[in-house]
Amino acid sequence: MGKTELLINKWREEGIDMVYPLLFKFRTAVLGEGWVAGVEFSGAVVVTKEASEFIAHGLKPGGVAGVGSTLTEAYLAYKEDVQTVLYDMAGDAPFEAFRDEVLKFFDSPDAWGETKFAEGRLMVAAGKVDSSLPLEPKPELVAKVVELELSSRNNPVLPAGESLPVQLAA
Repeated sequence: MGKTELLINKWREEGIDMVYPLLFKFRTAVLGEGWVAGVEFSGAVVVTKEASEFIAHGLKPGGVAGVGSTLTEAYLAYKEDVQTVLYDMAGDAPFEAFRDEVLKFFDSPDAWGETKFAEGRLMVAAGKVDSSLPLEPKPELVAKVVELELSSRNNPVLPAGESLPVQLAA
């Protein structure tokens, strides 16, 4: 029995049918008291198919999840939760505290998610994941938080919750 078959058997024992290691780019503007921040993530999420639902488990940023009846619905629910966390962090915090909290949030994955992400990448590399998403073999996961000028027209356009194309980590 090969490595991929062992993984599939292990997942089935856990109630998981498939693991999708997704990479995404996410940009948004967050308003605080007296400041506007541009937040950009080149992040990762692990989506598991379990029975009739998909669950997006945050990896970077971690600590949030989304559920849906399709892979896309689960990812979009995850993205909404990330946006909500960012708005909650802004509150009445000064910009520097917000920036530090966002970077800490981004860099706090859990061991389970890291393991599943690595297992999913093995399955993608072995051709066992059925998806039309483009592959990214060497993902760079980073977060950027910049303070934007309130009175300037030179700020980049960052519509709330903008999501750029999603890819499979290979």
